[in-house]
Amino acid sequence: MNRRPLGRRWMFFVVFAVAKLVAIAYNERSLPQKGVTPVSDSQRQSWKPHPAVYITSAILAMTLFGDSLLYTVLPLYAPELGIPLGAVGVLLSANRWIRLLTNPLAARVFKRLGLLWPLTGAVTASFVSTFIYAQAWGFPLFLAARALWGLCWSHLRLANFMIILGTSAKGLGLALGAHHAITRLGSAFTVAFGGALIDNLGYRPGMTIMAGLTLLALPLLLILARLLPHHRVGIDKKPTGTSTEQQKHRAPEFSALFCRLGGFVASFTGAGILVSTLSLVLQQRLGTTFDIAGITVGIATISGLLFAVRWTSNLVVAPVVGRLTDLWGRRNVIYGFATGTMLLLTIFALWTSPLATIIAAILMFVSSQSLELAFEAAAGDNAATGDRAGAMSLFASFYDFGAASGPLLAYALGTAFNFHVPYYLGALLLAGLLILAGTRLAAPQHHRPTG
Repeated sequence: MNRRPLGRRWMFFVVFAVAKLVAIAYNERSLPQKGVTPVSDSQRQSWKPHPAVYITSAILAMTLFGDSLLYTVLPLYAPELGIPLGAVGVLLSANRWIRLLTNPLAARVFKRLGLLWPLTGAVTASFVSTFIYAQAWGFPLFLAARALWGLCWSHLRLANFMIILGTSAKGLGLALGAHHAITRLGSAFTVAFGGALIDNLGYRPGMTIMAGLTLLALPLLLILARLLPHHRVGIDKKPTGTSTEQQKHRAPEFSALFCRLGGFVASFTGAGILVSTLSLVLQQRLGTTFDIAGITVGIATISGLLFAVRWTSNLVVAPVVGRLTDLWGRRNVIYGFATGTMLLLTIFALWTSPLATIIAAILMFVSSQSLELAFEAAAGDNAATGDRAGAMSLFASFYDFGAASGPLLAYALGTAFNFHVPYYLGALLLAGLLILAGTRLAAPQHHRPTG
């Protein structure tokens, strides 16, 4: 009975915030005004992230509320929602498949319209997609909502890349680490708080509340609009070839192609296999409930807490790993975490006890996300002095292909054999990537032998 008044309040809030953002975009356009913090050359060369990095990361974190929660609860509530288990992989990966088309579109949109207008639309549409998840109106509409979220994410992620590259070029690893830490904090909140809501209130009420919380990102867009000197930060940068320009950016340590392949493998194993199957593997190994110190806890809460550990660990791990890539180099960090993730995937498949499952899952989360961060930094080095939007959208497409194909293949192999097989496959791919890292294909362009 209270849904209609609540919906009207949400609608009023959305209309007011969007109207304010449109007014700012129209009035400021590309000119700095009073109260705007310009991004000077000295700021770009500082190793400390620009304030805009923190704000845009917080916006991204809030738009992730629905998507992050879906990975933990959809495998568990699929029968109740009338969705076959075999279709879960399709729904979880649909947004990633659509991004293969929408990533290039996002690059063109930003080049044409700047940052603020597309960001406003993406934040608003992310609320719509999560609200549709909550209603459970059947598989076709659920699939359409996942496709809508894919369109949103293409714009949200690319905008974050552009802002980070345009404001914090010298300390790119640390800036990306801070970005990961903040966005994962939002995901940690939603899987812990959202998982508890759904366990206690049910799927529909819990997911509806999380949809409403997504709208908290709109006021932060107002702050971001004031922090940026203009709404094309990081978009229009072209290579100048001057020595000053070269000093602002780190020389690439890997080829752009190898970074893209690395992004594919890292997302296939981490965001693809691990994230999409962990809840189901926990249910198979622990049961529907688990006793902790005499307290019976639901499996949704347990998986939610594990995912929360995944994301809260990034509060410390991501900035540290990002800074290490700046100090030690992308190559050394990539070698270390690729090896660690490969070994952990094998251990997770071999040891099936509840304690070993939980410990291995936590360590895999940390290692796989660190590997993704290192490849993002390496890809950013290659994109720093060229067509940033085009280069990073292409890297994102390789990443999304891995994240999209991971759940589909994992559920296909898991239902045909068992859910240990996908983890062995992930370990095998990482072994191949480590071998490839020593070949000519992985060498940056200026280090490749000629003749």
